[in-house]
Amino acid sequence: MTTASALRLHLGAVIAIVFFVGCAGPEAGTRAAPPSGPLTRAEATDYRETSTHADVLAFLGQVEGEQIHLGVFGQSGEGRDLPFAVWGAPSADPEAVRQTGKTRVLVFANIHAGEVAGKEAALMLLRDLANGMHARWADSLVVMVAPNYNADGNERVALDNRRLQFGPVGGMGQRPNAAGLDLNRDFMKLASPEARALVGLLGDADPHVVVDLHTTNGTHMGYHLTYAPGLSPSTPAPIDRALRDDWLPAISEAILASDDLATWHYGNVPGAFGEAATAPRGWYSFSAQPRFGTNYVGLRGRYAILSEAYSYAPFDERVVVTKRFVEEILNQAWARASEVRRHTADADAASVVGEEIAVRATWDPLPEPQPVLLGAVDTVAHPTTGDPMLARRDVRTPETMPAYVRFAASETVTAPEAYVLRLGAGLDRVSDLLDAHGIAYEVDRSSRTLAESSVERFRVDSVRVAPRPFQGIRMQQAWGEWEAVPPSVMVDIEGTEMRSAPGPALVIPVDQPLGRLVVALFEPRSDDGLVAWAILGPEALPEGGFAAIERIPAR
Repeated sequence: MTTASALRLHLGAVIAIVFFVGCAGPEAGTRAAPPSGPLTRAEATDYRETSTHADVLAFLGQVEGEQIHLGVFGQSGEGRDLPFAVWGAPSADPEAVRQTGKTRVLVFANIHAGEVAGKEAALMLLRDLANGMHARWADSLVVMVAPNYNADGNERVALDNRRLQFGPVGGMGQRPNAAGLDLNRDFMKLASPEARALVGLLGDADPHVVVDLHTTNGTHMGYHLTYAPGLSPSTPAPIDRALRDDWLPAISEAILASDDLATWHYGNVPGAFGEAATAPRGWYSFSAQPRFGTNYVGLRGRYAILSEAYSYAPFDERVVVTKRFVEEILNQAWARASEVRRHTADADAASVVGEEIAVRATWDPLPEPQPVLLGAVDTVAHPTTGDPMLARRDVRTPETMPAYVRFAASETVTAPEAYVLRLGAGLDRVSDLLDAHGIAYEVDRSSRTLAESSVERFRVDSVRVAPRPFQGIRMQQAWGEWEAVPPSVMVDIEGTEMRSAPGPALVIPVDQPLGRLVVALFEPRSDDGLVAWAILGPEALPEGGFAAIERIPAR
């Protein structure tokens, strides 16, 4: 992006926010022309309420037809169907979707069920497609939409969920699912049925582009929406460059030109609310770990884009900017459809064996400080509870600061040829997880692979277990070193050398399309793998001994 373009994106937008009081509700703002077709619950209630799961199902039933096909990709923890709609394919069957040969885009919303703008925007997009809008996309795209991913959380509507968010004043769902799990921290351990269902859809339909719709309530900002590509440093470089250098600048430019709405990279300023901050002042993105959905998708070698509408903008404006953002993503996917398929095919075909893969990461600032638009809010009373809500004020204060909106590896490993796991009965749990991710492996009952190969084993120096659970798990961090083992020498879990095999093993090759994901899962030092999530517990990590994970190094 040129300097002039950056300044135009950050300084050129003037967004008019009109606050209506009284019966219209504090979230009323910009209104579009009445649509042709069914209304969402948000539209029907003048944006005072959001759609229930039953509303979503009813709306999908009304737009289903020649253009829109419906399917179910799984069930929630409480047994609710998780619906998705498909446009541009003859049916919603994932195999039929893949057989089109087109570029496939998956848009999913409501992973955090208090962040409801994406759910409403997704339904409105489907109505547009059913009405024949965006017909030019059909020659190159299949669009899949899952509008209500956290269906159980969506039904737990309360007036004090996301208490400061500027509507809907009728309440919204809760952040976690029914079991209390944050679904946007579950893409590696796959502890929830919802995450397993969505990752199954990623495998079955294999979308080239995945869009995850959220709402952010962070630093008071001058943006209506912020975004992020997949943030893992191990995202294939051509995909990362395409998103950062081409897609996202073009999308921001288009939305600014058409709607005068400012968008930029997701971030927050440490200490912006008066809290203690140890980091220098700057605009910081969130995390590179693949437990987050878009980072996980990038690690799978696919295009991933996170959308975060601004919580303190009026509800209807959050819906408008989210819908426009998705439309412009689809315009980019359509215009670059062949390139998308080429980059993702190249990512699948390229072996990462012998490459340096990040297992931990840290913020990496853009080369030059950037003019970040900070904002201000007004405090208004909720019309029912009287509790405070924050309403975005039309204030844009540019401050030039470092922009930490990408990540670099802070610790890497050389990707081996394969990992070997010996856990006895514990193999079933790991093989089940590998099946859920779609990772290829074999069960070696004769230890033939190890007998014919040089093997490395991980000597555990120490293991630190978190004092408090996170997502129901006391996470772990292991320290140690890899040591070479001569061919044919086996070790048991305590590190005793053996000439005979200590039992069956899982052998997981890294030379496969999901090789980057394999490394992230199996490296003991990974901050998001089997060790970190305690899927391999203390018995597999004896201090002073050898971990149950072995590896066959790259030749």
